[in-house]
Amino acid sequence: MPEPTLRHMDLEEHLNDPARKQQYVTTMFDIIAPKYDWFTRIYSFGMDQPWKKELLSHVADKVPADGSALDLASGTGDIAFAVGTLLTRGKVLGIDVSPEMVKIAQSRQQKGGVPNVRFQVGDMMKLDLPDASMDVVSIGYGLRNVPDFRGALREIARVMKPGAILANLDFARPRNFLWRFTYLTYLSITGNFVGWWIHGEAAVYGYISRSIAKFVSWQDLAKAMEEAGLEVLATRPKLLGGVCLHVARKKG
Repeated sequence: MPEPTLRHMDLEEHLNDPARKQQYVTTMFDIIAPKYDWFTRIYSFGMDQPWKKELLSHVADKVPADGSALDLASGTGDIAFAVGTLLTRGKVLGIDVSPEMVKIAQSRQQKGGVPNVRFQVGDMMKLDLPDASMDVVSIGYGLRNVPDFRGALREIARVMKPGAILANLDFARPRNFLWRFTYLTYLSITGNFVGWWIHGEAAVYGYISRSIAKFVSWQDLAKAMEEAGLEVLATRPKLLGGVCLHVARKKG
């Protein structure tokens, strides 16, 4: 099977076309999967892990130990494994659109991961799960990458039980123009360089700044959650709004 590549895909065309965006994102994550954890730690200056711990600290006392959890955009499994330690008598399903990411998460599981966690390939826009079946849903850097994040939120709300918790961590588009320009310029330059250096394709990490520019602020993301039938319990902006944690509960 040939190695995945972005060389024949135009980034702007795919970002501007919801019908084609997922193809680009899946290919990108298949490429970066082997280096994803290393890159995330370096690119965030080590802040990624504390952010995830903080996110989970907001839900630790809100989820039943015997509950059902769904981790979307599960990547190599960091958040799914952490949730699994909270739901000591429950089960966690990690879903990611990238087959290569899922392979790595499954390998980690086989080498000593949390036993009540499993992983599979899937699309958060079309979850093959029953209505009102989940006590908690976690997402790490996922909503920004789907073709329609508002549609994804509606689909996520569908599978959440009334009172279930959503814990989300993602990049966001800063509202302040000067900071937004500085932030996105930095991410663009460094992302393009590291993408070229590691993978020979600048676009694999150059994508980050371009996707943030087309996303929404953390304030507007909170509004979208409310519109999807969720009550936002906590928002924790980081990097002057360039990253944010959201914790929400399904109404009803």
